[in-house]
Amino acid sequence: MPRNPQTTTAFTVSLPVPMARQIERARKAEHRSRSELTREAFRVYFRTKAEEDEGRAAAARARAGIGVSRAYDTADEFIADLKTAARRLKTKRRSR
Repeated sequence: MPRNPQTTTAFTVSLPVPMARQIERARKAEHRSRSELTREAFRVYFRTKAEEDEGRAAAARARAGIGVSRAYDTADEFIADLKTAARRLKTKRRSR
């Protein structure tokens, strides 16, 4: 496949010999080029990183009481919870 200089960039990477051998075994077993295998590894890395970042953000929201749902017996309980969450946010914003 010809490379289009406007859509690709070449990288040179140094790897430990055992890792290079492992890559060669994997690419041969999967009938893929080193470039294909490397691109897939980066896709997986970036997807995993994004999922981890979202997980950390969700945990922070949960700690702040944002987006955490529960059943309420009355509207007054719900409103009281909203006011508590709003106060927490104001306090956090002031402390920055």
